[in-house]
Amino acid sequence: MKVQIMTDSQYGNGKKLAETIKSVFSKDEVNIDDVKDISPQKVAENVPDVFILGGAIRAFHGDTKSKKFLKQLNELLEKSGKKIKYGTGFLTHSLPTKRVQGFSKRYLKHIQNASMIDKTYNPLLTAQVETMQGPIKPEEMEKAKKYIQDFIAWMK
Repeated sequence: MKVQIMTDSQYGNGKKLAETIKSVFSKDEVNIDDVKDISPQKVAENVPDVFILGGAIRAFHGDTKSKKFLKQLNELLEKSGKKIKYGTGFLTHSLPTKRVQGFSKRYLKHIQNASMIDKTYNPLLTAQVETMQGPIKPEEMEKAKKYIQDFIAWMK
């Protein structure tokens, strides 16, 4: 199975979370890329089976770069007639967990609304950082591993 994990990592927290997620996919081909470093065209050409879109909440704003990447990827896949089987996502944030719920619901909705993703796993993974620049709280990495284990079980 081909897995594509996208990040928008300003301080490296999203990339670290993506590496943790990758470690749970033991036998699969997993690529991690930043939305600033790879084009939606390249991902569309590879047509992953699983697409995980990472982003960050910064200054009380959702991740526009990741959402724009998803929109462009979806348009390219629509034109080619190709589909991604499974999708989900994650957000890093420095907000109290209760404050991030609205952001996570809206972010997940973008993934769910991507017509070229067949099935979207709900809920979205959120990982709290200690400060705006990180690091991710240690307990959040364990939560991420459990989330991806549940996601893999859901796909089967």
